[in-house]
Amino acid sequence: MVATKREPNRYVQILDLVFELAYTEGATEVAFAKSELNHAADAIGVERVENPADLVYYFRFRKPLPLSITSKAPEGSEWIIRGAGKGKYKLVAVPHQVRVLPREGLITTKVPDSTPEIIRASALGDEQALLALVRYNRLLDIFLGLTTYSLQNHLRTTVKGIGQVEVDEVYVGLDRFGVQYILPVQAKGGTDEIGLTQIEQDLGVCGEKWPHMAARAIAVQFMDDDKIAMFELGLQDSQVAVIREAHYRLVPYADITDEDRELYLRAREV
Repeated sequence: MVATKREPNRYVQILDLVFELAYTEGATEVAFAKSELNHAADAIGVERVENPADLVYYFRFRKPLPLSITSKAPEGSEWIIRGAGKGKYKLVAVPHQVRVLPREGLITTKVPDSTPEIIRASALGDEQALLALVRYNRLLDIFLGLTTYSLQNHLRTTVKGIGQVEVDEVYVGLDRFGVQYILPVQAKGGTDEIGLTQIEQDLGVCGEKWPHMAARAIAVQFMDDDKIAMFELGLQDSQVAVIREAHYRLVPYADITDEDRELYLRAREV
């Protein structure tokens, strides 16, 4: 999503007022409409948010909610923002979420780099570059053991009960038994993190648009040292669950040593 002029203090003030007006003591859901964000800006006397959806995205994936809001979550819970229909959202109290971050010390698989140089030179932004690396090096095939094909980039659609959603890229896949898969892929760069609402909306899109295919939610993220972390994610007891995780580094073929190959053989036997 392209961000408009962002002023975090302004975003905090606006959401804080919207929450304050709608919250009642002990509530586990606080509903609000997109239009209320601009009404709140007017009431505070700050500039309106040109793209109100950006404010929601900001608190969903980039920065924590203000303390004035988090302090009112029921014990053992935290607030997340879910879509609730076209132009509608709700803050919902869910069990404390485990942060999905790349594990330290996990084996890194070196993959011969097949990225065309012109693609590396022309990619705009971390997320676009990351998606291109995954696509040209067939990392999804390697990660899942499937044959996959990119179906659509930046899918924007609506889902009943959620509203508008966006998926960075959608793949279809096939295994050796002929089972067909639909694979929503989210790319995270910078300080963005993988969240519960992202997985909920990805699986919601798949269930509504491709009900005949098995859905598997994927997230990819840049790490330090030019590594790429890949996750297959699911939902369990209102929590994001990591089904599998792998780390890759794209290198010239000559950089893959006999020691690396021996390690990969041993890992395969585990």
